[in-house]
Amino acid sequence: MSKAHYSHWYRQPDQLLALPLQSTFALRVFLCFAFAYFMSYAFRTINVVIAPNLVDDLGLSNADLGLLSSAYFIGFGATQIPLGLALDRFGPRITEIWVMTLAVVGALIFAIAEDFTTLVMARVLIGMGVSACLMASFSGFRAWYAPAQQGQLASAMLVFGTSGALASTWPVHLVTPYIGWRGVFLVMAGLTFLAILTLYFGLPVRKSASVERQAYRSSTNLSWQSYKPILTNAFFWRILPLGTFCYGGFIAIQTLWFGPWLIEVMDYPPTTAAQIVFGFNVVLLLAYLFNAWVLPKLARVGIDTMRYMTWMVGVSMIMQACSYFWQTSFVWIWWYLFAITCASFVLAQSIIVLYFPKHYSGRVSTTYNLTLFIGAFIVQWGIGHMLDFGIAQGWNKAGAYDLALAVFLVIQILGFIWFLIAPRYFPMTVLYDDEKPDELNLNTAN
Repeated sequence: MSKAHYSHWYRQPDQLLALPLQSTFALRVFLCFAFAYFMSYAFRTINVVIAPNLVDDLGLSNADLGLLSSAYFIGFGATQIPLGLALDRFGPRITEIWVMTLAVVGALIFAIAEDFTTLVMARVLIGMGVSACLMASFSGFRAWYAPAQQGQLASAMLVFGTSGALASTWPVHLVTPYIGWRGVFLVMAGLTFLAILTLYFGLPVRKSASVERQAYRSSTNLSWQSYKPILTNAFFWRILPLGTFCYGGFIAIQTLWFGPWLIEVMDYPPTTAAQIVFGFNVVLLLAYLFNAWVLPKLARVGIDTMRYMTWMVGVSMIMQACSYFWQTSFVWIWWYLFAITCASFVLAQSIIVLYFPKHYSGRVSTTYNLTLFIGAFIVQWGIGHMLDFGIAQGWNKAGAYDLALAVFLVIQILGFIWFLIAPRYFPMTVLYDDEKPDELNLNTAN
């Protein structure tokens, strides 16, 4: 094991941590990140439950609700590039703590808002505030845990995130009549502050910064030289379509088009459609849990995370084709199988950071994450545009959906083919930790 100048400042200030982290301390660090990501996902989905209350109290229209929900993603996406710089310059602990204070402020403003503009501003602040929750964890995992654990840790994080989404639905629905939507956001603000405290007291702390580290910090900036190793890296461009169209497209389907497809194509009543969507998310959570359990076992028999992800992404294409076009009364089974296979998409985020030096982990994670949001926007907008085009040509809604989803699936297949053949025509240059951050007692913590 290597040694690095990390300590838990209030308990053992002179004890050096052994890397990679193991046993109880490794679990504690993971749970600190996981609790913060739980809150991030809860904020993302909570508007679904409180929307009727907002409409009744403030007279919001459907267009207002749409803009209010998307304001979260505006704040979230806008912070990705500066967030990556901060993670590499200051480390995951300090960065996530300071960024999450924006979520606390946003939740408090949301709780006392009296007009739509204030709600939107608060929602943007919340999106900015939780934007570091997953990327900071990936940066910390890259620095403090073994490479073989990265896929398992990423899947386990998604278990907590999906749990946050589920916790912000039915439980919030139960308590809202008693404390109101304003009370719900006050509770959310309190829980977010608690998450900040767990990060502050639970994550490793760097004791000192060397002269070499200070020089490195000054070179981490918004410049071509700072991002050139990422944007000219062959593996980044090889895996980009999987993030943009497979994972980003999945987000678009999951958060918008799945429910309308069930209602308008399969003629399910809204209640039944909602139950199927809920079941889809439960299966997705179990699939993340399964990945976290199975990946170490596969590694012991020689099947690494990359190979597992490749096979699962390929199978997901088949499951999507069955889900979209095999329209029987049991079509929900194909959708649930699709949920199981698409749970592997997140593994790309844990894999890509391993192809770069540790001191690039923040910038790599956030740059790749930004492509997911770009992909989600393109697919959400593109499917809507294709639906309007098909209907304008005189097709029924089922035919228009078939057209839109077929185009989306073909784009994914082309991206997957590129992923498979790219190494033959686009060989990769391996980047090493040439600045040796481990030897400088850095490891991106603060």
